[in-house]
Amino acid sequence: MTADSSTSLEPRQPAGNPESGYWLSFNPHASEVAHQFCGDNEIPGTDCPNCMKPLLRILSLDARDVRVNLDPARIPFVHLFYCWTCSIPFGEFSYKIEKDGSIKTVKSLSEYEDAFGSDGPYDGYMGVFPLCHVALEPISDEDQQKLCQWAESNEGDTEDDVEALDRLATPRHQVGGYPFIANPERTSCPECGQDMPLLATICDDSTGNDPWGREEKVSFAGNGGVQMIFHLCRECSIVTAYHCCD
Repeated sequence: MTADSSTSLEPRQPAGNPESGYWLSFNPHASEVAHQFCGDNEIPGTDCPNCMKPLLRILSLDARDVRVNLDPARIPFVHLFYCWTCSIPFGEFSYKIEKDGSIKTVKSLSEYEDAFGSDGPYDGYMGVFPLCHVALEPISDEDQQKLCQWAESNEGDTEDDVEALDRLATPRHQVGGYPFIANPERTSCPECGQDMPLLATICDDSTGNDPWGREEKVSFAGNGGVQMIFHLCRECSIVTAYHCCD
C-alpha cells in the first residue's frame, strides 16, 4: 500500500518500512525469529547524554527476520532506546548505529523546564523492565487498509476518523505499516535530510499490548495514552524517536 497523491497530498504520517505492519506477539513460536523486548542495556555508547546512565532499551529487532527489511551484514540489530528521566521526551532524539554495533547520539534535548527528573514519570519508576521475547504477528489486510486510510487522511484526528477505526484506535506495539498514532509527526534524517520512514510504535506497556489495563510498575510512562515513535533511515543507520500522547 502506498499513498495516492491524487487523494492525499500530505499524508498525516509517513509510510512504514517494512510496508506491511506487524503487531508484537508476546507468545512467540519456537520456529519464529525472536526479538528482544526490554531487559538490561549493555550496548556500547548507549549512556543517556543527560542522565549519564544506560538508556532504556525497549526493543531489539533482529535482522535475521526478513520481514523487518534490514541488511544483516550492515545492521544486524536495530535497538530502540529512550529515556524517561530527563528532557529527552520533550524533543526529537536521534542516534546512529555504528558499524561495530555501538550507538552514537546525534540529537537530543538537554534542557526543558518541566523535564522528568531522576525519579521518572511516576513514583516507583525503575527505568529497566524485565526481558521478554517477542515475534511479529502480521496485521490482517482489512485492518491494514483501515489504518492506511486513517494515516493518509488530511482531515486530522476527528471523531468520525477514530470511530471508523473502532478497536484499532488505540496505541499498540507495531513494526512497519501504518500504526495508529494519536498525534503523528514527520521527521527528516539529521544526516541526509531525507524523509524518514516509520519503523515502530511502542505503547505504554512493558508486558503486552494493553496500555490501559496495566499497573504503573510495568508502564513506561504511567499514562496509557503515551506512545513512543521510532523512525529509521536505512541509508544512514540513524534512528529518530519522539513521544506523543492522546
